[in-house]
Amino acid sequence: MKNTDLHTHSYYSDGQISPTELVRLAKKRGIKNLALTDHDSVKGVKEAINEGKKVGVRIIPGVEIRADKGEVLGYFINIKNKELNKILKIKRKRVQEGVKDWCRKLEEAGYNISFKEIQEKFPKSKNNINEFYPLYLLHKKGYGKMLEIPKKLEKEGIKKREIKEISIVKAIKLVKKAGGVPVLAHPWIGEDVLKEKNFKKYVRAGLVGIELNNGDRSPLRKRKHIKKIRRLAKKYKLILTSGSDYHGLKIVRQMPGNHELGKNNCDEKIVEKLEESRK
Repeated sequence: MKNTDLHTHSYYSDGQISPTELVRLAKKRGIKNLALTDHDSVKGVKEAINEGKKVGVRIIPGVEIRADKGEVLGYFINIKNKELNKILKIKRKRVQEGVKDWCRKLEEAGYNISFKEIQEKFPKSKNNINEFYPLYLLHKKGYGKMLEIPKKLEKEGIKKREIKEISIVKAIKLVKKAGGVPVLAHPWIGEDVLKEKNFKKYVRAGLVGIELNNGDRSPLRKRKHIKKIRRLAKKYKLILTSGSDYHGLKIVRQMPGNHELGKNNCDEKIVEKLEESRK
């Protein structure tokens, strides 16, 4: 039965609602299994689990780890794992410092935005402010659509600081060390991810699954990507997953495709397969 959403975000990363609100919405949508996969953070997982117990939604403790060529989803992780939390903390700091520097450049170029304003508007995201926030605020202030603003800024020479990220291989191993199940998130976003020579490294590192759908549509996810993902999954015996990549209603309207909660559910048997892989 398709009652499982394996890709969602709360306001502890760049989502717009709390873990509690997310779980309650999932209940309304008939979702029985929900993974909270905030970017480089597990702060909202405990809250989600507690609310899930109250309303009857099973919460899968998860995370989405930013890497150099893409992102890795981790399911059934131990959110108290010391190494995981140590590395996630370092990563959040690097990204936030980059955003702070970017906001300074934007201000100097005459844009009505500041890092302080972002912190005030998104207090729950403290210490985990990524590039999404300035883009969202710029959009709200009339500077254009979220997906178009980066191109506009690049033409103006307002570049983001290059952030040193861990490799996808290291992210996969980190999830494994935390007792979790690593799955490649939206692999169509970075063309290098689906190259065979790179993919073999991910499988050797312990990759268990690959996301087939998260609501993305063209120009991001194309038919050629779907065909290649299915081929690689079959060849390396990987589990195909899907989810909404839900960030909140206002953000859903800015993303190509349909990222509404529950619109890209997968069968609950996928959860069983992911759990079985841990053994």
